[in-house]
Amino acid sequence: MGYLLRSFSIIVVAVKRLLAQRGLVLAATLGFAAAISLTLSIPLYADAIYYRIFEAKVTDVDEDNQQVTQRPPFSFVFHYNGGWYGNKQWEDITQADDYITNRAGKVIGLPQQHMVRYYRTEPYGVFPTDQTNFKDDTARIALSSFALMSGIEDYITIPEGSFPTVAGQEGPVEVLMSEALATEAGLQVGEQYQIYVRDETDLGTLISTQIPIRIAGFWIPNDPSDDFWVFNPNNLSEALLIPEGSFAGRISNVLPDEIYSVIWYLVMDGSEVHSTDARNLLIRINTIQRQLNNILPDTKLSDSPFDALIQYRDASGFLTILLYAFAVPIIGLILAFIGLVAGLSIERQRNEIAVLRSRGGTTAQIFGMVVLQSMILGLIALAISSPIALAVAQLMGQTRSFLDFSAGADLRIGMTAATLRTGLVAVVLALIAQVVPAVSAARHTIVSYKLERARMLKPPWWQRVGLDVFLFIPAAYGTYLLREQGSLVAIEETARGGDPFQNPLLFIVPALGIFALTLFILRIIPPIMKFITWVAGNTKSVGFILAARHLARTPGSYSTPLILLVLTLSLSAFTASLAQTLDTHLHDQKFYEHGADINFYELGENANQTNQFGPDSSSEDDEDGPMWLFFPVYEYLKVPGVEAVARVGRYQAATSVADNQMTGTFIGVDRLDFPRVAFWRRDFASASLGALMNALAAQRNAVLVPRELMETYNLRGGDVLRINVVSYGFRAEMDMTVVGNFEYFPTWYPFDGPLFIGDLEYLFESAGTQLPYEVWIKTENGANLVQVGEEGITRFNKRLFKMDTTSLEIVAEQARPERQGLFGLLSIGFGAAAVLTVFGFLLYALFSFRRRFIELGVLRAAGLSSGQMISFLAWELIFLIGIGGVTGTGLGALVSNLFIPYLQVGADEAARIPPYLVEIAWPAVFQIYALFGLLFLVTLIILVILLRRMRIFEAIKLGETV
Repeated sequence: MGYLLRSFSIIVVAVKRLLAQRGLVLAATLGFAAAISLTLSIPLYADAIYYRIFEAKVTDVDEDNQQVTQRPPFSFVFHYNGGWYGNKQWEDITQADDYITNRAGKVIGLPQQHMVRYYRTEPYGVFPTDQTNFKDDTARIALSSFALMSGIEDYITIPEGSFPTVAGQEGPVEVLMSEALATEAGLQVGEQYQIYVRDETDLGTLISTQIPIRIAGFWIPNDPSDDFWVFNPNNLSEALLIPEGSFAGRISNVLPDEIYSVIWYLVMDGSEVHSTDARNLLIRINTIQRQLNNILPDTKLSDSPFDALIQYRDASGFLTILLYAFAVPIIGLILAFIGLVAGLSIERQRNEIAVLRSRGGTTAQIFGMVVLQSMILGLIALAISSPIALAVAQLMGQTRSFLDFSAGADLRIGMTAATLRTGLVAVVLALIAQVVPAVSAARHTIVSYKLERARMLKPPWWQRVGLDVFLFIPAAYGTYLLREQGSLVAIEETARGGDPFQNPLLFIVPALGIFALTLFILRIIPPIMKFITWVAGNTKSVGFILAARHLARTPGSYSTPLILLVLTLSLSAFTASLAQTLDTHLHDQKFYEHGADINFYELGENANQTNQFGPDSSSEDDEDGPMWLFFPVYEYLKVPGVEAVARVGRYQAATSVADNQMTGTFIGVDRLDFPRVAFWRRDFASASLGALMNALAAQRNAVLVPRELMETYNLRGGDVLRINVVSYGFRAEMDMTVVGNFEYFPTWYPFDGPLFIGDLEYLFESAGTQLPYEVWIKTENGANLVQVGEEGITRFNKRLFKMDTTSLEIVAEQARPERQGLFGLLSIGFGAAAVLTVFGFLLYALFSFRRRFIELGVLRAAGLSSGQMISFLAWELIFLIGIGGVTGTGLGALVSNLFIPYLQVGADEAARIPPYLVEIAWPAVFQIYALFGLLFLVTLIILVILLRRMRIFEAIKLGETV
């Protein structure tokens, strides 16, 4: 009983303490909600994106592309084919039919939308009733099967006649015929015909049967694209539809093995299926296949979401891990905010906790109260976070670029039990961040607490144990690994399908480095402040010297908010710079791949032959080779939106350097026009593009070669290479002089072999004719590329081949789910971290004022004016925000330049060309500066208001601080 009373007292005290400090409770709940929302949004987004991809993969398109059957994603088609495994009788398939109809849906475990059963016989000849010579196929009207499809009457229209009635054992069998077959054969409703069946018994005896039929009506499908149709309804045009009673009663009795083909089409509602459900669903599908084959061997599951579910499960898991890898720093920053709020709360209650301990409260009770408070806040935050996480995931789906949410999104986002379990993990992490500050407070009695207060000048605990120094070890090791590999995944590992998550340490190295450097810098801030204090001693600013002296003497009091400021700006700078670098690289990568805004092959017209040649074709038909007539390239300038145009010829080439034979590519360019259209970056060569083109202009046989080739074979400017170009049946042997080199050249990938750049006209003169070439086009700013390409250039010249429009490919790439999720996460995390940091620093300033209430009151009573007191507080804020801003900016820029180049990964070597060109996102950094400036003004205004309301006699009364 005593235990229950003590437990109840803990609950009562915990609730009362929460109600007594509403501001801190609100702040803590905000931090909890931010951490949980961000954590939940990642699996929600990954699941929604890959469900959309999953739906696309299970869409079925008819072979003739006349009509499209949009099968629902969770449709199951079971098929028995008598043509392969032998016909069956009605009784043979009854048990399988019962299993699929009544039990399969329950095994799958999803709501059933509808079930379709389709049986048919072999096709038999339809003859007039007076026909007796059935060997005469010319008298046959049609070749049709008896068929039944359950529920078809609700999805067809009968323009003439009626649905057939169940046939008796005597008289004609009423059938429903497609309107298309009736029109083709000229048949009418009410007419009678006969089906001639010739079959062989098990003893080898040939038997023949005649089944009279009467046309009861014609049918047409209501909607051929309705998901009722297991196949295109055109496939039923030759069938004679009959009721199930006619098939089971009359046809089954007349024909020996009447079931030629049977299809069961089961449609389930999978709208609530998520990636975490895929594994169990795959197991249940396998169970159905196994049990059905035991009942009716050789029955195949010809169509199901099985393969798509496997990809769905694996892909969503990969994307979730990828996003979490980039979210770790942001979540860590939010947890730091939670720790700050918890520290402020515990600091406010330390005296109260010490009194409780001195009056008999145990450490477990104190700790239990803190844990209980945190659990209550965590559960409240989890309830708040669920709808917020759904909105965040939807916002991630609308991301086009960093802080750009203009892309449309149509995502199915729903909370699952697995996602909620992830949320509970986030709650536990937040609880740890909330409870850790209470560990030391729960140990103190009033005596030990007073002793602790007397030692407030000592450094924070992490400096005393050297945590900042220890963190340098894994950060340095991770940096070493990255420098050795050159990337998150080594190139040779990428070629073998390497997994970037084999060493997850590499993903957190940037954040770990920032955190270690932040803690280390805080170690050297007190000596710096002491130096500033010495400098301030020579000034007459009382506020300046008081602020510097306070920060020099009490590093433990401001370490957490300063860590928060530095981490926010450094991680925000790194995050924004990573996003801007990725954005710029997407542009650079696509333009490098195609060379210009628009790129296409100009095939020309073969003057000797009627055929045309593709870009890799060659001809030996004519001893002199074919001759081409080309559309004048400058005529493209007449197309609206075209700003510049250039010819670029690409041909196979061979040369010999230092007795080493090598094959590569020769690219001929129009020297004057090429710089106007081509994409170029400053790191592609040591010289500018204009300088390289001028070098080609200096002599007609000039050539540019890769820098690596020159270094490998010790080539120098002025050396001569004999380059053989063979293409389209022509051979050109050219002695070319090396006049320059390059590192990268648009459209060239070093693994394809060496590249030689020369003058295009010189090549044509050496070959004795013009050869097909590429046309590169630069468009005007704001031009409609679809109109320029498809409606302008294509209509202007019908002979072009393989047109690539770079900007349109960039837009398509921006819509990739992995990219949208990453940029959405970076954007939302950037905003959340900034807002929470501002809020956290504001809370620190307010509670610091309350904690130092006596100190400020004594200073005021000692004669400091209001202006000096305001100067004291202002300088303190300036020091903290200034140190946080300068340190954070420096760390962000340093870590960005150091680590972003290593984050360039891809499926092949081409994904790493051109290399990342790190761009520091100064606009985003300046936005943080503006936010910090606003933070300074708001905080100072609030402190000034509190200072003016302060009553000196209350501040210096006997007792504890407020």
